[in-house]
Amino acid sequence: MQIVEILMAAFSLALGMVLASFLNVCIYRIPKGKPVAAGRSVCPKCGHEIRAWDNIPIVSYFLLKRKCRDCGATISVRYPVVEAIGGVCFLLTWLRFGMAWETPVIWTFACVLILIAFIDLDTQEIPDRFHLIILGLGIASFFLTDGPGIWQRLIGAAVISVPLLVISLATGGFGMGDVKLMAVSGFLLGWQATLFAGFAGCVLAAVVAGVLIAQKKKTRKDKIAFGPYLAIALFAAALYAQPIIGAYLSLFHIY
Repeated sequence: MQIVEILMAAFSLALGMVLASFLNVCIYRIPKGKPVAAGRSVCPKCGHEIRAWDNIPIVSYFLLKRKCRDCGATISVRYPVVEAIGGVCFLLTWLRFGMAWETPVIWTFACVLILIAFIDLDTQEIPDRFHLIILGLGIASFFLTDGPGIWQRLIGAAVISVPLLVISLATGGFGMGDVKLMAVSGFLLGWQATLFAGFAGCVLAAVVAGVLIAQKKKTRKDKIAFGPYLAIALFAAALYAQPIIGAYLSLFHIY
């Protein structure tokens, strides 16, 4: 059984990296309005198609010494970073849920969150198609998993998104993409995990913003993309919010 578990963990890691390689294509093409399935990947500098053996996740980046084989242009470190993130997310999900319906649901959720994080980082926009996918995951998980009940999901859809909406309308401090992201993610995760994610995302964003301001890379008036920090917090909440909350409440003999 241990060998099977090791093989499944390795498969999860490899699958995550392979799918994340495709996510790199989506991150590049979606903001430009290009179809994600339109032909093979090309070098953004010279336009040459990338050969299959030059497109092995992470490995090819180092074998090519970070250079395009055709024109010698530097390959962005983002590509292997995204692939590594995808692999780690898939591996952690497998280790947390194993052979359960939660695994494919959270794998898909992780893929969408990676897209949201990097596209929002580039454009400060979150395409609505991603919100619809997460909503679909929430509906599917309601029927397939032993997750939160319908009322927990409905409360989760409102518990963070409504305050964000009020702040957005009053001050413009948050984008509507962030509001929608927390609404549909709240329906997927339930109110407890969503509260955890909302708090964690705000703390993470505040820490990063503070560091950037201290380094004089940003000013207090500059806007930062909130989506990446929400994405990190939401994935962490999907995996670990319930055991963390349970452990915390047990300290007070509440849970």
